[in-house]
Amino acid sequence: MRLGAQGATALEFAILAIPYFLLVLGVCEVSFDLFLQEATDLALQEATRSIEVGLSQGSATEAGFVQNYVCKSTAGRLLICGNFHVKVQTIAVTNGPNGVSGTDFSNAPSANGSLPMSGHSLDLSSYDGATSFCNAPAGSLILVSAIYVGPSFLSGLLPFIFNETYNGKPVHAVLSQVGIASENFTASGTGGAASC
Repeated sequence: MRLGAQGATALEFAILAIPYFLLVLGVCEVSFDLFLQEATDLALQEATRSIEVGLSQGSATEAGFVQNYVCKSTAGRLLICGNFHVKVQTIAVTNGPNGVSGTDFSNAPSANGSLPMSGHSLDLSSYDGATSFCNAPAGSLILVSAIYVGPSFLSGLLPFIFNETYNGKPVHAVLSQVGIASENFTASGTGGAASC
């Protein structure tokens, strides 16, 4: 059976359309992931400055810090404020007999640059707990970690590639971390600092 010119064109389109549209969707998915990473990095850097100079000492909880500082830094960046999960912790550095020893930014347990996963599911229990926010006093080394959980577009089509889930739904999750040494500010409140 021979195909006419129109039939051959339709067949060629059908053969090439599926890989082409998957490629276009894949480019969109990767672009969205890169956008989320850059926007999260910038928002966290701007919000972390409030910890560094002592402006956020009144924020005693992770939710308060996200609402008062991170959300203000995301204005105009198409990020949903409620999708941020932040952990602020002090890094202990001890002086040993031969100088400084102990933990620093390079070997802090949570500074490994990877998302907290349990299988293929995102585990944010260490981010949303009562001990996840240690708004440290002046002169402290502080590691601030933020995870932004956004939607995933291709997970339904390619679940074997995009298989990261949170609360049973496929997501894009990006991690951003900032290490700072807080300045010697005068504490304006006791919120958060007393629990460290």
